[in-house]
Amino acid sequence: MEKINYLLPEESAEMTLNQVKSLRQIEGRLRKLFGLKNYQEVMPPSFEYTQLYTALENNGKTFNQEKMFQFINHEGQSITLRYDFTLPLVRLYSQIKDSTSARYSYFGKIFRKEKRHKGRSTENYQIGIELFGESADKSELEILSLALQVIEQLGLNKTVFEIGSAKFFQRLCQLADGSTELLTELLLKKDLSGLNAFIEKNNFSKELRGLFKEIFITNELSRLENLVTNTKDDVLISSFDQLKEFSEKLSMIKPIIIDLGMVPKMDYYTDLMFKAYSSAANQPILSGGRYDQLLSNFQEEAVAIGFCCHMDTILKALERQELEEDND
Repeated sequence: MEKINYLLPEESAEMTLNQVKSLRQIEGRLRKLFGLKNYQEVMPPSFEYTQLYTALENNGKTFNQEKMFQFINHEGQSITLRYDFTLPLVRLYSQIKDSTSARYSYFGKIFRKEKRHKGRSTENYQIGIELFGESADKSELEILSLALQVIEQLGLNKTVFEIGSAKFFQRLCQLADGSTELLTELLLKKDLSGLNAFIEKNNFSKELRGLFKEIFITNELSRLENLVTNTKDDVLISSFDQLKEFSEKLSMIKPIIIDLGMVPKMDYYTDLMFKAYSSAANQPILSGGRYDQLLSNFQEEAVAIGFCCHMDTILKALERQELEEDND
């Protein structure tokens, strides 16, 4: 009888026993933290009608359908394996008849078609929270503060927390004379030489050129403020002032880096964005932001903000950190 070689699909990944143990420990700590902050744990279904995602295209907010696992169910309807947690929770919030404020937490997997050779898996475990219906100032400070507390619970030693603005990014794209796609690529890659070449090919103002030239180079607050103020652009200035305020209010918890070149990970981010990094990982360990406009698809007008922890990245970082400590 021929021996069967049981292999995993190329794009799949399997957690080790130690990773599962670490995951459950982190889950326990975060469940306790979220519970103390009145976040209710929810379990969205594994499948949603594909229309939940495609309907957003009418408002210019798109999801990459090529990365979705789509099926035809017994009704003959297209359904999609959970692509993210945010949109199902927006749907859930919109169905509450007395929609005041709501706080949700979640623990589970999302599924996106990825190529393993790019260091990504089709299955990604996420832990996160979403806050709906509170005032903007209260929501942003609460979520940012919680994100910083979550980072402390992960067990990673060297972490960095960065904040940016989707409004700032969108305004930069407008000022770049429609070169949105190229500018996005340059900012994502933090391609300084490419950005300098881009500046030289365009007739930008002296002040805007100065901002572009230093957008990757400096994190010094007063220098960034001078560069932005010199543009005399109301949107850039107001967006920066908001980021500066967050940085100053939260600095007692953890130093905050303002990244004026931060690009929205998802099209639906509309304002504040943030990411956390670890020296033991080459991908963000946490990311989030404001996405108020998503609610308008469900005839709801409210502040919406949240974040998720990328647990697969975090677990690998913990293992790498432990290995480095053993070698010291």
